[in-house]
Amino acid sequence: MKRLPISFFILAMAFFSSGSQAISLKFTLDIISSGPSIYACGAGIKHAEHRGGRICYDRESGESCSPDLCIDAEPCNCVCTGGVNGGIGGEERHDKLVATYAEWVDNGELLGEIRPIMRVATGSTNWSSTFQEQEKEEWGKVLNSLEFQLGSERYGAEMYLDVCYRGPQIEYYKYADQYANAGGDIGVMAPNHSFKAQATITDFSTTSQTYQELANLKVSMIATCDVQGMGEYVYASQNNDATEHTITGVTGGDKNFFVDFRDFNTSTQYLYDGWINLRNSNVPRFCKVRYVFKEARRDDADSLAQIRKWKLQKARVCTYTEINEPEESF
Repeated sequence: MKRLPISFFILAMAFFSSGSQAISLKFTLDIISSGPSIYACGAGIKHAEHRGGRICYDRESGESCSPDLCIDAEPCNCVCTGGVNGGIGGEERHDKLVATYAEWVDNGELLGEIRPIMRVATGSTNWSSTFQEQEKEEWGKVLNSLEFQLGSERYGAEMYLDVCYRGPQIEYYKYADQYANAGGDIGVMAPNHSFKAQATITDFSTTSQTYQELANLKVSMIATCDVQGMGEYVYASQNNDATEHTITGVTGGDKNFFVDFRDFNTSTQYLYDGWINLRNSNVPRFCKVRYVFKEARRDDADSLAQIRKWKLQKARVCTYTEINEPEESF
C-alpha cells in the first residue's frame, strides 16, 4: 500500500478545522439587594386641661367641699387639687417622658452613641415630642429605651410611641408595570404585605387594684403607609431618604389604618390584622405606626377616682408591629 505524504494530512486537518463552527455567549446580569428596616423612632406626652376644674373633697365624708367656706376655729378637712381657674395649675409638669436614643444605622450595624432625652408634658392638646415631626427628624432616630414618669395630681396623661418602617428600595411597581404591559400577571410580580399591630400590658403593682384599672388606661393605633404606585412618589427610588413622610391625624399616606381607643389586647388578639397590599404591586415604601395611650379616668363621673393614687404603681406595655410577606392563597 502506498503511503500518503505527511503534507497531505496537514492539509486535511487544516481543511476540517476551517470548516468547523463554534458558539459562545457573554451575558451580564444585575443583583439588587435591599431589605426592610423597622425600629421605634419617636414618642410624645401631653396632659390637657381637665374639664371640671380642680377637685375638692372632705376627707371624712368624701363629699365635695370648698375651702373658702371654712370658718376659723371650726373643723375643716377640705383637700383640693390644683387648677384653681379651671386649668391644671402646672400639675402637668410632673408628667415626663424619659428616653435614650441613637442615630439610625443600617441593618446589622450596632447603634452608635446612646444619648439621653427628656420631655415635659404640655398642658394642652399639643404633644411634647422627642423629635421635631415637622422636620421629620424621627426617621433618622432609634429609641433605645422609653419610660413615662407620671406624677401629676390627677389621671389624664396621654402618651404615644411611634414605630417607623422603611421598605426595600426595589422597584416592584416599575417592574410589575412593565411586566403587565407585556401581558404578564401583575399579581405574581410583587410580594403581598400584611400588617399586624398589638399592645399588651403587664402590671407590677402590689396593691389590690392595678395601674391599668386605676387609670382606666386605653390604647389606640394610627398607621399610615406610603406605597409604590400611588401618590406623589410611585417608585422606591424617589425620595427614598424618608424626609417627606409623617403622621397627620389618621391620614398622611397612601394607605391609612385607624383603631379607636379600647382595652389592651390579649396575647392572642391584635389591634389590627389586615393587608397593606394584596395581589398588586403597591408594596409599602415607608410606614409609621403610632400607638397612643390615654389615662381615660380623667373623664370618670366619680371625681375622687380621677385623683392619682400615692402608692407607687408600675406597668409595662409591650407593642408588637409586624409588616410581613406571608403566603396568600389565590
